[in-house]
Amino acid sequence: MPLSPAAVRVLLVEDDLDVAAGLGAYLEQHGVVVDFAYTAREARRLALDATFDVVVLDVQLPDGDGVALCRALKDQGLRSPVLFLTARGALDDKLRGFEAGGVDYMVKPFAPAELLARIRALAHHIPASGGMLVRAGDFSLDANAALLTGPGGRLVLHATAVLILRRLMDASPGSVTRDELNALLWGDSPPASDPLRMHIYELRQALGRAFGAPLVETVRGVGYRFGAADAGT
Repeated sequence: MPLSPAAVRVLLVEDDLDVAAGLGAYLEQHGVVVDFAYTAREARRLALDATFDVVVLDVQLPDGDGVALCRALKDQGLRSPVLFLTARGALDDKLRGFEAGGVDYMVKPFAPAELLARIRALAHHIPASGGMLVRAGDFSLDANAALLTGPGGRLVLHATAVLILRRLMDASPGSVTRDELNALLWGDSPPASDPLRMHIYELRQALGRAFGAPLVETVRGVGYRFGAADAGT
C-alpha cells in the first residue's frame, strides 16, 4: 500500500512475536508505518533516536517494566504520546500508567480496529491540540493532558474518549451526527460491529461517576450532544 507523506509512524514495543506481527500487519494494511522493539533496551534506543507519532508499549517486557520505561523516556525528553498494552485492567494499574506519562491504556485482548482508532486519535488529535483547552459550559477539556475538568470533579480520559468529547464540546450546544463521529474515529472504514455505541456507553458511565451526570445525550434520529447544563441535576 503506498503511504502518504503524512502517514502515521508508530513504535510498537511488544515481546510476543506473534502478537507483534499480527498487530503490525493490520496497522500497515491501514497505512501506518510500524517500527518494532521486543525489549525495553531496544525500545529505549529507538524511542530516543527517532521520531514517532505514537509509542505503543507493552507493560510486561522481558528485561523491564513498561511503565518504568515510559517514565524514564519522558524524563529524557520523549514527546510522543504513549499508549500502554497490558493484560491487567485494574484501576490502580491504569493510574500507575497515567502517572508515568501514558495517555491511553488498552487491556488485552482487544480488537485491532480499536487500537488503530486510538492510534489515529493520539497521532492526529492529541499533539495538535498544543495543550489548548476546549470549553463547554463549566467544563474544560485539556486534550493534551487527556483531562476533563468540571464542577466538583475531574476525569482522565483515554484517547478515543478525548476525540469524541472534544468534537461534542466543540459543537455544543449543537449536536454531532453518528456518521460524523464514525468518520472521525475510523475514516472511510468503520467497523461493522458498531463500536461507537460502546464507546459512548463507557464514556457516559465514566462521566456519571466523575460528575454525577452522563453529560453525553442522544439526539434521536441525529446523533449526540454534550449536555453541560445537566451536570449536578
